[in-house]
Amino acid sequence: MKSIMILILTILLIAGCKKDEENELNFLSIDLITDDNPSLFAKTVILFEDSDYLIKTNLDNYVNSYPFDVLYGYDDIKNKVNRDSENRDTLFMTDYLHHTKDSTYILAHHLENGSCLIFDKNANKIIPTIKMEVWSDSPAPLADAGGRRFYVKNELFLETTDWIS
Repeated sequence: MKSIMILILTILLIAGCKKDEENELNFLSIDLITDDNPSLFAKTVILFEDSDYLIKTNLDNYVNSYPFDVLYGYDDIKNKVNRDSENRDTLFMTDYLHHTKDSTYILAHHLENGSCLIFDKNANKIIPTIKMEVWSDSPAPLADAGGRRFYVKNELFLETTDWIS
């Protein structure tokens, strides 16, 4: 009886460890910009700000990526961003959108590519890495929806639904 209990306990421990390892495999670690160099951020675009975080990228990263190189109708906004940056050093992404929902995907793009800096206001420090999980609601090819989840300090920060079938 004692050996059976030890065997069951061992199996449970191994299965528990394996599940943690499998869960960890679903996450990608993303290195972010960690140098708040004034020359890099001479022209800054604020992607997101709340009481906990400030997320920003430099102007070149912003205008040379999503949505400007992908979505239709953003040429006029790109021109406005470039004109406004001639007179201002700091721009806010929310001022340059066709649809407010685009802000989620623009932020997700910069988080996924590591082309932004996240400043933790509470800890007064820059966050060097985040985790991203690619999700779907059921195994492929039967999945009905999928997207990405971004974790800052191991807490869910942003979730996108990138496709629905």
